[in-house]
Amino acid sequence: MSVSFQRLRTIMKESGLSVYRDSEPTTAVYPYIVYEFVNETHKRASNKVLYSMPLYQISVITNGTESDYEPLKDVFNIHGVEYSQFEGLPYDENDATITQFITNVRCVN
Repeated sequence: MSVSFQRLRTIMKESGLSVYRDSEPTTAVYPYIVYEFVNETHKRASNKVLYSMPLYQISVITNGTESDYEPLKDVFNIHGVEYSQFEGLPYDENDATITQFITNVRCVN
């Protein structure tokens, strides 16, 4: 199902995880969501833009396991949001191993 950007933000908040745009505050508690704008494409007809379709990268940042992104996946599935498969990327933060589980969602505005 196509989802607008505002609806996507509301749905992410329904997961119960904290949601931040572009970066999190230093006081953020794991797990939390960070989303970023990636690109935008347009649907056109007769040289007119019918609607824009921005792509957002959504990351669940955690010091836990893949079960930490289940609440986000659950609300996406409940609301019919189309998302790409989650991919885990580990990195070090303050000598601790943190995992970033990343997916992408294309919105329609």
